[in-house]
Amino acid sequence: MEEFNMDDLDLNFKRPRKGDVVEGEVISIRDDNTIYVDIQSFTEGTMYLDHYTNDKNVTSFKGLVKVGDKITCTVTKVTEDNVYLSRLNQINEEGFKKVIDAKNDGTLITVKVTDSIENKGFKCEFEGAKIFLPKSQATSSVEVGKEIEVKVIDIDEKRKSAIVSRKEVENDEYQNNRNKEYDTINEGDVLKGTIIRVEKYGALVKFNYLTGLLRTVQVSHKFIDIEKELNVGDEIEVKVIKKENGKIELSRKALLDTPFAIYIKNHKVSDTVKGKVTEKLPYGLLVQLADDVKGLLHRTEYSHNPNDNFNNCVKINDEIEVSIIAIDEAKERISLSRKPLLDNPWERVEGKVGDIVDAKIAEINEKGLKVEALGVDGFVPMSEASLEKANLNDLYQVGDVAKAVITEIKPKEWRLKLSIKKVLESEAKAEYEKHLTTEEDSATIGDRFEDVLKDNK
Repeated sequence: MEEFNMDDLDLNFKRPRKGDVVEGEVISIRDDNTIYVDIQSFTEGTMYLDHYTNDKNVTSFKGLVKVGDKITCTVTKVTEDNVYLSRLNQINEEGFKKVIDAKNDGTLITVKVTDSIENKGFKCEFEGAKIFLPKSQATSSVEVGKEIEVKVIDIDEKRKSAIVSRKEVENDEYQNNRNKEYDTINEGDVLKGTIIRVEKYGALVKFNYLTGLLRTVQVSHKFIDIEKELNVGDEIEVKVIKKENGKIELSRKALLDTPFAIYIKNHKVSDTVKGKVTEKLPYGLLVQLADDVKGLLHRTEYSHNPNDNFNNCVKINDEIEVSIIAIDEAKERISLSRKPLLDNPWERVEGKVGDIVDAKIAEINEKGLKVEALGVDGFVPMSEASLEKANLNDLYQVGDVAKAVITEIKPKEWRLKLSIKKVLESEAKAEYEKHLTTEEDSATIGDRFEDVLKDNK
């Protein structure tokens, strides 16, 4: 029988050296902290738990590996009797490859902040890879001992290290959330936000992620000093009036009652109000009833008398009393009238052409007589004032009352014309007829009025 020589056995196995990368099979789990690996060498390799994983939370091989598992590892030490193994280099290599992949793909990695470097930044750990977070790329969320998501912004393959950013992650998150919030907002929405800045041109209002512009002219219906009206930190309710290109414009004014709305809450049709004439127009007067509230007094509503010239009766800034006759809320218009406040004597006039009435002389002029009859103004033309041609001042005095016949009456136009002459003629004729006693009377009417007819020639 051939003898077995140990020297011959040694020749069948390659003796590993420190730094060799080998692949082995787990052949035994000795305890929580140690496993043995067959690496086809003169002895099995020994690997301790802290050389199997960087995870400090792992406290036992049990449940982590099982007999028969294949492991790629590195020889860290060789003695006469033992070979010591570690897979930390492989972990670091795999981790660094993931970092490179994350850089190429633009994906995020989760690192643990292990230490801070004063005024420079933070050291971080990711599956054994060297990670550095500069101070300029850090945010308030970065704390030693905390795990954070970061973005890989630079790789040093020679040193197997990487530079990451937390700021870019939070900026991207903020932008994504901002875009989502923008998509949920529509024109006409009413929102609550916080004022974060106030300038003369307007204020910036912050919502969850989005910031909107509230222009000064959209704060109130009246002129205000926005820097006194609004304060940073105040909560404010606003309406979205414009949404375009990722921006929104806001209005607080749109949620407030207009001066018009406030005015009509306290005034109704038929109310008598006072106002100031601010403008004369061909069709009427603009009357200011309150701040930023105006009404229109149409020329036809100035007086019952259609002959009144409103333009000559009032001046700008005159205060007048008027009645509200119509309110158009949709168009924010108020219609006014003076008529309900004025007496209309023509409403009481009852007369017709041919009626004889008392006419009180109010004025004598070159055209005739201005008189008062039936409670209204009337006019007797010069040709209808007397039977003879004479100076009217010699025949009448202001205050005299004469009988006159209505020759024209138009209530809508406030026109009343009369004739005294016709009454005088009628009276003269009646007087003459009283003296006609028989049919044989040879005197003619011409004979009776011979003197009058001579005077009129």
